[in-house]
Amino acid sequence: MAAATHPEFPIVEDLRQDGITDYVAFKVPFADGSHKALTVATTRRTGFTDSALFDAMIPALAFNLEVQALRRTARTLLDTCVGRKTGSRVLDGQIKRGMGETIHAVIWLCDLRGFTALSESLTRDQLIEMLNQYFGPMCDAVEANNGEVLKFIGDAMLAIFPIVGDAASSCRDGLAAARMAREAIADENRRRADAGLPRIEYGIALHVGDVMYGNIGSKTRLDFTVIGPAVNLTARIETLCGRLVRPLLVSADFISASGVTAEALGAFPLKGVGTVQSIYAPRD
Repeated sequence: MAAATHPEFPIVEDLRQDGITDYVAFKVPFADGSHKALTVATTRRTGFTDSALFDAMIPALAFNLEVQALRRTARTLLDTCVGRKTGSRVLDGQIKRGMGETIHAVIWLCDLRGFTALSESLTRDQLIEMLNQYFGPMCDAVEANNGEVLKFIGDAMLAIFPIVGDAASSCRDGLAAARMAREAIADENRRRADAGLPRIEYGIALHVGDVMYGNIGSKTRLDFTVIGPAVNLTARIETLCGRLVRPLLVSADFISASGVTAEALGAFPLKGVGTVQSIYAPRD
């Protein structure tokens, strides 16, 4: 490989040190009219002696590369918008309305306190920044502890920790996520206090139950989510967080499945739930 004459391309020197003798870049046309770059390198002493073979291969390579690029883009988009596990299901063809399954899971629902007042007192950019600083730690904590974020509902977030085998393990994942989120938001609230910004106040509810995990919606617009009485109960428990001034509440079913120690806060009637529910606050 000849000495590099363009210092703005440091890769040439790096390749030379790795024993590369020839390095060629080709323009690859895609069907949308754009062009991508394909680079090829060799350690053969004589380098590349005939580019005709590459010229003949480019059309076939372009087709294959475009398919792979589109699939990667689709997977990234689905993972970002509907979640990693759900995105895989959609990409595998589970897009028929009503298609789903009943699964046993730990259900997570968190909600931002005082959102209506905040939306009236903060500017648009301040409100969006606050939502991002609230949703960010919640999502990161759930995903770091084997959970799946399913959807944002205004200022609320729904997630699940699917139970495969040991329910106690998934419950511990849910609690670990809640504690991780709490620590991260506590750090953020210290920053916000120094900046004279309102605190992020929130509530998290955890429950264990069977849910229908699948597609609902119209013929042209689907939502991959979980539904069922267990989800409704989780949402009702979360509404108690503000009333009881607790950032984290769990159900009796969660306590039974997890075996964790918790403070019994009493039995409460919940809207739309037939019987009073015993509510607990896990001990640190």
